[in-house]
Amino acid sequence: MANDAHRLPNEVATELDLSPSTLRRWSNEFADFLSGPAGRPEPEPGSRMAHRRYTDQDVEVLRTVKNLMADGMTYVQVARRLEARQARQAGPAGEETPGRAEGVGTALATSWSDAAAPAVSVLSDTLHTVADGQQLLLGSQQANRELLSVVLQDNFALKEENAKLRDRMLELERDMAEMRRVEGTRRESIEMRLQRLEDYARRVAVQAPPTERPGCLAQLFGPLA
Repeated sequence: MANDAHRLPNEVATELDLSPSTLRRWSNEFADFLSGPAGRPEPEPGSRMAHRRYTDQDVEVLRTVKNLMADGMTYVQVARRLEARQARQAGPAGEETPGRAEGVGTALATSWSDAAAPAVSVLSDTLHTVADGQQLLLGSQQANRELLSVVLQDNFALKEENAKLRDRMLELERDMAEMRRVEGTRRESIEMRLQRLEDYARRVAVQAPPTERPGCLAQLFGPLA
């Protein structure tokens, strides 16, 4: 690309809203992903000074760096993302990425790693959710076991009370049966005595001679001699 398409550092810093020192530090840190004049500038002929110049592609790379750094990524993580990006832009096998052809193998591996990162994150969240659910389930099972223990204890207590009540009822039934037996025996004894008295009275009435009924004078003056 022609030199007139290159941008000066102050223009890039203003466009990206960066300080010149930050732009310089990022240019050094991610030089492998920038063009030569932007990442590793060489002194101009007849001068010891090296002036950085940035292409539109360099600006886009630095914009990506800014966004990733804003997400809280480290330099290493940002470099891996840039490598993955270069690997995707490399095209079919055998084509080299301009400015970093020797890192295609590593970039492809990193691309697979970055592509799998969301799935790994989702899987990790799912495992944590399952673990939390299992913990809640264990807590619920423990509470159910404690409740079951209380219910069993109450059940045993109720069984003991029921057994005592049953024994008491059996005892009352025995007492009532004994009272009925005694009452029946007493009734039979009384009936037998009454029967004997009736029989005795009947025999006495049959054996006694008949007597005349005294008259009124006899009743007043008694029998006459």
